[in-house]
This record gives sequence, structure tokens and C-alpha cells, in this order.
Amino acid sequence: MRPEQELVPYTPGRLEGDPVLVLAPHPDDELFGCGGFLALAAGEGRNVEVLILTDGAAQGDPGTRRAESCEAARRLGLPEPHFAGFADRSLEPDGEALHAALRSAIDAVRPALVLVPSPAEVHPDHRATALALAALLMGDAGILPDTAAVAAYEVSAMLRPNVLLDVGAVWARVLDAAGAFASQLETHPYLEILECAATIRALTLGPGVARAQAFHRITAGELRAIGPLRWAGRIGPVDGLEIPPRRRGLPGWLRRG
Repeated sequence: MRPEQELVPYTPGRLEGDPVLVLAPHPDDELFGCGGFLALAAGEGRNVEVLILTDGAAQGDPGTRRAESCEAARRLGLPEPHFAGFADRSLEPDGEALHAALRSAIDAVRPALVLVPSPAEVHPDHRATALALAALLMGDAGILPDTAAVAAYEVSAMLRPNVLLDVGAVWARVLDAAGAFASQLETHPYLEILECAATIRALTLGPGVARAQAFHRITAGELRAIGPLRWAGRIGPVDGLEIPPRRRGLPGWLRRG
């Protein structure tokens, strides 16, 4: 039987890389999924660009939600996010417009590190974002170098991490930025959920770490080599990753692994 320290980190890690591109399906995923990393990266002076893909209309007014993400970025000391404006719950792993938006962002930022929701997430927009990124990496070896890193983050489903980031020193700033999402805090107890997840994630890191956030890091080259299904299998359940029907008769990047 493998010892537990091979299954979950027992020491805090880091997510290296600059510039950084953060892909957020909805306005607030960037904060609730990886706000601790964003606060640390801002404090280190890293170049961080956030792309929010949908308008978030399924859970609020799009204008309000856009303003909340902008205010949260200001509180973290980051530039305003970019907004692709897709309809909430419309993202598809093989959507041509989604692929074009991701490619444009990658071409503009040339990131050494890309943060993306876990492909084992529950929300379909989250899974679609991860798989669309994988599609681009599988289909075009030149879009990101093999040495670039891809870090999956968790929002609505816990992942199997290989990096636990100590965010205790910036946690007050994360909570302050989370408070910018007033419309969403009226809908769900996101602050309590954020606190709970960060406290649980500190469990294996010892008494010196009060809050942590979880990530699964892989290089772009390794993701290309193993394919999206094995990538997702390393992170969590893959039952929600069926091949889109219109792709089943084609040579598919999703079949690999």
C-alpha cells in the first residue's frame, strides 16, 4: 500500500511561472478557486491575466457580476479581468468560438503557467473549459511549449492535489476580495465554503499552515503525452467526460489515454 504522503502533499508547494493566465468559466471562479494563489502572485509582482469566459447570467445580472470580478481584482492588486462574454452554461469542449477565445488569450499572454478548473469538476462549464484547453494542447504543439505548466484548481468538487499552496499569509486579503461578490454571497454561503475548503486542505501540512488551496500541476508536454482522460483520472472521477456525440466519428483528441 502506498504511504499517504505519496497520495497528498505533506509539505507546502509552489506554482512557478510568469506570466500567468487564469481561465475562469464564471465571474467569481477565479477568486473562489484560486484566490490565494492570485493574492500571492500579485504580491510577488507576477504578470497575471484573468480571462472570464461566460457572463454568469444563470446566477445573477451579468453587469453586476462583471463589476464584482473587477472589484475583487482591484482588492487583490491585479489588473481588471478580460471577459469573453459567452452565455452561461453554453461552453462545449469542442466549441470553435471557445477554442478561438482561449487561443487568442494564450497568444496574447504567452503564459508559463495556465490555471484552469479541474476536468473532474461538476459544473459543465468548468469541465468544458478544462477539456477545451486540453484540445488546443493536443491539436497544436506550438500553442504552449512543453515546459509550460497547467494547474487545475477546484471550485465545486475536491480534486486529488499534487500541490498544496500555503495561503495563510494572504488569507485576509482573499476574504476581503471574496466580499466583492455581494450578489453571489446572497445566493450561496461561499465565504463559509471557502473557509471550510482552505482549512481542510491545510490538514496534512502541519500546525504551521492555517489555510491552503489545492492544485494539480502538470506540464503541457506531459498532458499532451497522456491525453485528457488520463489527466482527468489523476485528478478525480471521469464519469462526466463523455466524448461529445458529434465528435465520435472523427479522430478525437479526447480518445487518447
